[in-house]
Amino acid sequence: MIILDINETRCAKKNIIECKTEDELILYLKCNLLSQALNKGKIIKGYSIVITDVEEKDYTLNIGRINNDNVEEKIPIPFCLENVIQYFSKKKEGKYELNYNINFENIVISYGLCIQNLNFNGSVYFRNTTLQSNLGFYDSNFNKLLVFSYSNFYQRLPLEFDNIEFNNMLSFAYCNFDCRVEIKNSKFNGISFFIRNTFHSILIFSKKCELNNIICFYISNFKSNLEFKNTTMNTIMYFRGSTINKLLFNKIEFNDNNSILSIDNNFIKNNFYDSLFNYLLEDEKKEILKDVNKKNNEINKMHFYNIRITGKIDLQNIEVEEADFKGSVINGGLINPVNFKVHKFANRESALFLKQQAYARNNAIDALEYKAKEVELHKDDLIKNWKNNKNLKTLGDILSIELSSIYSDNGQNWVKAFIITLLTNLTFFGFYFSITNTTWHFILSIFIILLLSVKFIKKEMQIYVYLLILIISGIVFGKVPLKIIYDLSIGQNLTSNFIYNFFFFLNPTDYKGLEILLGQNYIKQFFSGICYFLGKIAFWYGSVQTVTAFRKFAKGS
Repeated sequence: MIILDINETRCAKKNIIECKTEDELILYLKCNLLSQALNKGKIIKGYSIVITDVEEKDYTLNIGRINNDNVEEKIPIPFCLENVIQYFSKKKEGKYELNYNINFENIVISYGLCIQNLNFNGSVYFRNTTLQSNLGFYDSNFNKLLVFSYSNFYQRLPLEFDNIEFNNMLSFAYCNFDCRVEIKNSKFNGISFFIRNTFHSILIFSKKCELNNIICFYISNFKSNLEFKNTTMNTIMYFRGSTINKLLFNKIEFNDNNSILSIDNNFIKNNFYDSLFNYLLEDEKKEILKDVNKKNNEINKMHFYNIRITGKIDLQNIEVEEADFKGSVINGGLINPVNFKVHKFANRESALFLKQQAYARNNAIDALEYKAKEVELHKDDLIKNWKNNKNLKTLGDILSIELSSIYSDNGQNWVKAFIITLLTNLTFFGFYFSITNTTWHFILSIFIILLLSVKFIKKEMQIYVYLLILIISGIVFGKVPLKIIYDLSIGQNLTSNFIYNFFFFLNPTDYKGLEILLGQNYIKQFFSGICYFLGKIAFWYGSVQTVTAFRKFAKGS
């Protein structure tokens, strides 16, 4: 209860910008409360008006220029605000209670604001506010709305929430955070929205936070990390149209199968959650939902560390640069990767984990892609082992995986496997035919080798390879066609024999080409024989790669 004395309020400043001390602001707020009471039809009795404890919830402490969207300059507050808020609070059972709504609007808070051991029974708004120092809430409860909108947070000190209960809606909208944001040991019992915010530093939920209601991230930009550590998720968390540099979940717990983490660009369209979100927005801001449907989540790195998954994780229709699932296990829940594209896995364990989950969901298409990534990561492990402990088996495994990657992207691309098979056989046969017949066909083999080797050459050397390819191209596609036409027109058969014998060479069981080595000198026999057999082996290997990749969608492959 508060008694507003009319004679006292006559001394109040007419404008908040004139308030230079805490006492002047308190008197200004009393005067503002008096105006609200008169507007509500309160009657003055004995030069005063009484606002009871029950009535306080209908009044607002307005700190700033209120309902003025066209403020050119924000009002600086040159003193601390904690004592002002405490003045209008009441101590009850060892804790302060503030029944009023409180509205910080169009102001600059230069001296920080640290609230401790306070129950906010009214709504709290920060609108178009600049915070140049720390803002922290400790051991407190928000029983009504807590809203931050169009506000800027400077880099000096973090925004902190420690041991807080959010018992109603929490909303951050159109805010810019240059500072670190930490939410620790807090309970989210109401719906939480993060809408069109920009976080230049980390946003972290840690130390046994409990997410007991829906939490959603709409079209926000996290230029640093968004992290959840030692957090319990008892409901639904989802992301719509947000850009995140690194999304990290470390030792989070799911309450049950109804706990859902969804990162899906096609998730929740025109359903209850969007309808609720639409209802809570002001009319002029409902265009956000239209923007959401146009923009996909963009996540650079996604890490899930040491998680026992008892709920559901949806990873659908998104693409990430790096993913890490180290230490995570399924424990009665599921992870559903559908069209989840990963450019790089942090370790083999992560690729294996996703592959197993994709197979468990009968998603063979994505499972095959994860399997290919797993093989590449296994090769990296083998290379590390080879550097420490050189042995032929390890080297053989490395070469096997490398060849599979070159031929078919580890069983993923049958078209590439078919083309590489033809080119490698043409290369070996070109050398073989040139050696045995002393012809120009080896030039074609060199051209193919250079073309295939460009990706393995250092970037600074590639220009020289391209120049060499250009020169040989002039020979192959200039002189050689003329030579072929000449051979065919005058009846010489070297060119026609090359084509004819190449198709015989593609028959893996035909070895008549070795008969031509009879009568050749030892050098020709050795080199042409080696090329012949390597070509046969390459054809067998390439055929297997082509068929395997072609049948990758077959059941049981």
